[in-house]
Amino acid sequence: VASVACGVQFGWALQLSLLTPYVQELGIPHQWASLVWLCGPLSGLIVQPFVGHMSDRCASPFGRRRPYIVGGAAAISTAVLLVGFSADIGSALGDPGGGETRYRAIAVYLLGFWLLDVGNNTTQGPCRALLADLTGPSLLPFPPAPLLEIGTTPCLASPLASSVRKCP
Repeated sequence: VASVACGVQFGWALQLSLLTPYVQELGIPHQWASLVWLCGPLSGLIVQPFVGHMSDRCASPFGRRRPYIVGGAAAISTAVLLVGFSADIGSALGDPGGGETRYRAIAVYLLGFWLLDVGNNTTQGPCRALLADLTGPSLLPFPPAPLLEIGTTPCLASPLASSVRKCP
């Protein structure tokens, strides 16, 4: 489980370092490339709470978290193929060659980029929750909330938060 969570972090790192230069090669101007990065925060804002809610109530024979981890991994695999072959798919769909902007390739790239963010967010939350589920509270040297990165930031960031919510 930890290796899957580690893989997701490597995925985020590769996405940050490699995909902006690649989208510029497809013809998106540098000033517009930052708008592509809105996919991540927007998908995370929606996907992680939704997947967390659904995985907490999942009654699958494979467990509560594993179906979401497998689904997220499938989305990541599909996204990597879409992003990696976006120029080829765009050419097959009729994009012009040469130095022109390849709109079809950009559309395939954006679909893959968005799917990569959704897949990473779908996998990340259940991986962290599964680690906490498998470890159990009696084996943790500290409460599970810091492990899941839930609850500690508001408590450290604001004195008001400690009066509203009991901090771990």
